[in-house]
Parts: sequence; C-alpha cells; structure tokens
Amino acid sequence: MTVSRSPPAVRYTAQAMAQVAQDVPVRTDLLLNFAEALLCKLGVPGDDARVTARILLQADLRGVESHGMAHLADFYVRRLQTGHVNPTPDVRVTSDAPAAATVDGDRGLGFVVGQRAMRIAIEKAEATGVGFVTAGNSTHYGAGAYYAMMALEHDMIGLSMTTGGRLMTPPGALGRAIGLNVLAVAAPTPRAFPYVLDMATSVVAAGKLEIARRRGRPVPEGWAVAADGSPLTDPTALHPDGLMLPLGGTPEGGAFKGFGLTIMVDLLAGALSGSGTSAELAPFAASHAFAALRIDAFAPKAAYLARMEALISTVKAAPTLAGVDEVRIPGELEHALAGERNAAGAVPLHPKVLEGFRSAAGELGVPFDLVGAPA
Repeated sequence: MTVSRSPPAVRYTAQAMAQVAQDVPVRTDLLLNFAEALLCKLGVPGDDARVTARILLQADLRGVESHGMAHLADFYVRRLQTGHVNPTPDVRVTSDAPAAATVDGDRGLGFVVGQRAMRIAIEKAEATGVGFVTAGNSTHYGAGAYYAMMALEHDMIGLSMTTGGRLMTPPGALGRAIGLNVLAVAAPTPRAFPYVLDMATSVVAAGKLEIARRRGRPVPEGWAVAADGSPLTDPTALHPDGLMLPLGGTPEGGAFKGFGLTIMVDLLAGALSGSGTSAELAPFAASHAFAALRIDAFAPKAAYLARMEALISTVKAAPTLAGVDEVRIPGELEHALAGERNAAGAVPLHPKVLEGFRSAAGELGVPFDLVGAPA
C-alpha cells in the first residue's frame, strides 16, 4: 500500500513550485494529432502511430510524467530517425501453445509490440483461464501499467514486465551490469478505481532524474551513485557513467530484494523469450512479458471482489500519521488524476518538452499548433 501524498507545499520548495507552475496545459486532442503526425512522417503506419500516441498520453493523464509525451521527440522520434526502431515491423508469433506464446517484435515501437502481445495473452486467458506471452526483439514500450490495465475490461488480472536500459549496479558492485527493469500489475476492485502497481526494480525510474534535470532540481541521496560509488545528487551527472541503485538502495536497506526482482523480470521477459536479458541486450533493445488471469477461472467473480473489498477496507481503516487524510491503494491517486485531466481535456507539459516538439516539427515539416490554443 502507499500513503497519500503530502500537500504540495510540503513536498516542494518555493523554487520547485515555481518551476512546476511553468508547465503549460496542452489540449489532449491536439497533442494526439501532433504525435501521430510526427510518427507518420517517419514512416510509422497510421494505426501504429495512434497506438503509440494514446499510450504516451495515458501516462500523462495518470501523472506519470517520466513515461509520457516528454519522451515523444527525444526517445521515439530520434530512435526512428537513427534506425534503432523499425517503423514498419512484421510483428509475428514465433512460438504458440494453448496458454502461452512468444512474439518477435522485429525492432518495432514497443507500444505496438506490447499491445499486440497483451491482446494475445488476453485471448488465451479467455480460452484457457491463463495467458502468458513473451516478446523479444522489441524496443522501449513506455509505462508498463498500460498493458497490465488492458486486462481490466475483460474481468482479468494483468501483468506486464520489461527489461530497461542497463544502468543498474548490483549490490556490492560498481558497474552498469543490469537493466532498470519494470514490473506492473493491474487488478479489478469493487471500488471506483482498480489496483495498479507500476514499479521500476531500481529505487526510482531513471525518468525521475530526467524530470529533475529538466526542472533544475537535485535528487535525493540513495537514488544513484557516481562511478566511484559516491552519492549522486546532480541528475545531469547520471550519464555517461553514473549508476542507478536497485530498489532498497543498500544491502542493509534491502537492495537484494530489488536486485532479485530485476533478475526475475530478466528471467521471464528476456531469457524466456529467447531474445536476451538486460545484461546482454544492445542499446535501445528490449524484451517484454505479459500475462492475463481470468478471475472466474479461479473463483467466482463475486467472491474475488468480496475478498478485495475486505482487503481494501482493512488497509484504509489503518490509523494514519499526522497530516495524512487517508491511506491510498496503488493506482487510486492516478485513477483520480486521470479523471480530472480527461474532464479538462488537457495535460501539463514542461516548456522544454514543448521546445523539443517544436524542433522536431520543424525538422519534419509538421505544423506545431500546441501552444496558444485554449485548453
């Protein structure tokens, strides 16, 4: 469980609040059209461009700035331009069984590969109760929660895993030996919000350092270290040789738990797909794994929901710390924020992100019409 976030005045300094206030609300319809136009200019088919744009937007709607539209130009446009991503992949099933499959992504956009693979997992779960699909020869797929959440509308529990960039150092080591792997789980609840866990197996996602760098803020000690093992608090110093720490940070703090989870993702996504673990993948490549569990294959849906209600009610009945109004379930705050932003029809983007959009639009001859339009 997670505790509700403290009020912004407590979380941020006055300087940081001023930086957050610089964010510009951008209409979601314009943003989707713009993202699709950029991708299509680079040869991405229209349907694949729409899938990619919508998954990126979903992250911003849920407040996951580290994996949203901020990566559109710097990650995906640039990687398409340099040939690291194939705009027209032949995504195909290379191994098939009643409840399992392996997909070859042909170096396509990870969003396209991921959605295809998760759909296969759901189809298999509908037929057998469980579907597990690995995907190799793919690329970065954004926020893992999206794929896990695809299972929710089918009365299923969804899981999504992916290898990340090789930036993590194992406990007791100094060197980029393993990836910033990701694990996501989504499950229906009887409440208005689903349970959604989306976590890096490092202390934080590397995107948190990108956000800090963009906003000119230091990061706390314990997220990363320099090449010599000293604490790294300047987010601009992560590259070329800084190191992210596994969840737990130090062996005394439980780093072997985060390290063990990292290897678990590598086992299920990288080794099982035959494509490669984070320890061996080339830069910009990724392996994924997806699962869907049909609830009524295990127990009646009503019984499952009753158990979930008992769990949530017990958690929320726990006494809270001073200044905390309520204990929150993972995914609850993000669900509420997505509702607010969908109703507003806009998401906030940092000016530096918009400048990256403007630059990419100029290079590709795409109209830039995001700033100045009323939200």
